[in-house]
Amino acid sequence: MDDRIFKRIARQCAFFSRVILGVFVLLGMPRAAQADVALLVHGYFSGDDAWQRSGVTTELETAGWKPLGRMIATGREVIERNRIVHEEKRGYLLVDLPSEAPLAIQAEGLKSIITTLRAQRGTEKTILIGHSAGGVVARLLMVNAPELAIHTLITIAAPHLGTDKAEVAGLIASTPLSMMAPMMGADTLNRSRALYAELERERPGNFLYHLNRQPHPTARYVSIVRREGFALSGDNTVPAWSQEMSRILALKVRARTVIQSGESHALERRDGTILARLLDSE
Repeated sequence: MDDRIFKRIARQCAFFSRVILGVFVLLGMPRAAQADVALLVHGYFSGDDAWQRSGVTTELETAGWKPLGRMIATGREVIERNRIVHEEKRGYLLVDLPSEAPLAIQAEGLKSIITTLRAQRGTEKTILIGHSAGGVVARLLMVNAPELAIHTLITIAAPHLGTDKAEVAGLIASTPLSMMAPMMGADTLNRSRALYAELERERPGNFLYHLNRQPHPTARYVSIVRREGFALSGDNTVPAWSQEMSRILALKVRARTVIQSGESHALERRDGTILARLLDSE
């Protein structure tokens, strides 16, 4: 064999050997873990402390989810209630929204919080966990701002198809009885009129009818549904069928349902156990 050909073949063999060795080195290197952050979105007439009082955050912390801090949104302004932890790679953030405001205003506040958090911590896998109306707020945000690329939405007892309780409250707020509400300490009826209308049971022309027919971004959708007994009676506020995202026209089979027995609409410690299991199963 010609000496030049032999040298060329030797150089090519050495080159490919280095390439193969580099591939194996890269495969064997530990990869930087992507930061996971779960934003806990409270429901109507509630606040971010509901997650702590119920014991949900205790269960999350037991499962390895660290507290990152608190953020409050008033319109588009975001206020840090305490120091935001940046070094944790797997944590939850308590979110405080104006729960009596229309859903779009709350969704804008949630968007501002996510934008602020990402500016501080960098792009990361974002998970939204919403209780009651907070679940609808989180879903509305995903529909309105698909560019946020939310990874997962988990809702707890959320009225995705509405509730007659909102209709009753809206009816009372539209009567002369609403004039007496401030004197009875129930002036929230007057402040929440627009929100009640948005949470009425889905019917042609109303808010939820429109929302539930909009394109929903690619994500993981999970509904934690309160159900009493074998019937779809739901909890004491939202019917079980309304809590299931799999019944939303735009989602259907893309959404998963987790059944939880009980008739209480409030957050419970066992919600934290279920959430921890769902988050670990991703």
